[in-house]
Parts: sequence; C-alpha cells; structure tokens
Amino acid sequence: MVAGCAGNSTNQKSSADTVSIDSDARTKTADSARENSNTISIMTSTDEGAALIVKNDCRNCHKEREKLIGPAFSEIANRYGHYDIDSLAAKIIKGGSGHWGDASMSPHPLLSITEARVIVKFIFKYR
Repeated sequence: MVAGCAGNSTNQKSSADTVSIDSDARTKTADSARENSNTISIMTSTDEGAALIVKNDCRNCHKEREKLIGPAFSEIANRYGHYDIDSLAAKIIKGGSGHWGDASMSPHPLLSITEARVIVKFIFKYR
C-alpha cells in the first residue's frame, strides 16, 4: 500500500506567498481605481449619476478636474469620504456656501435625496 502526504506537495503555497499575492491584488485594484478616476468622463459615462449631472445645472459651476466657479468634482471626491454622502446630498438639494470660498451653491430642491446621493456617489469615482 502506498500512502502520500499532501503536505509534501510542491504545489502548495505558504502563507507568505498568499500574503504577497493578496497584497499584489490590492495594489492592482488601487492602481486600476486611480486609472479610472483619470479617465472617467461625465459625457461618456453610462452611470446614472453622470446623467443626473448632465440633466441638472451642475456643469455650470463644476468641471471634472478643474475649478470653475465651484470646486472640481475630483477635489470634492478627495476632500470627502463615503461617510459624507448624506450631508453632501443634502447640500446639493439645499445649496450652501463657505466650504470652498466665497461662491455659493444654488439649491436644487427638485432633486430627490436618492438622486442627490447618486450624484455624490458618482463624484466619488474621481478619487
């Protein structure tokens, strides 16, 4: 009778190998997200948030990567986190001023809170 031990197999990976592979996967994912933030475009995106930005007057004051009257979407994305989605959505609806200088943001009372959240989540893709 021949008995084998799977522990002697040269095909098994050590836990150090797994950690290295996991780290490489995280790095590739982060690099991919950075590439996406540099190539994302409101005009070519099929995202509902992009459509809402186009449908509303957001682009009158905001550009994707450059300051216009208000901050660039990329600046907003880099300043705030996912925990700010609700407060930013409320700011889109109510308007406001003082967080980015003297310019005030006009209110958008016809947007629902759900639509405003979709816009904020799309803006966060600019990270």
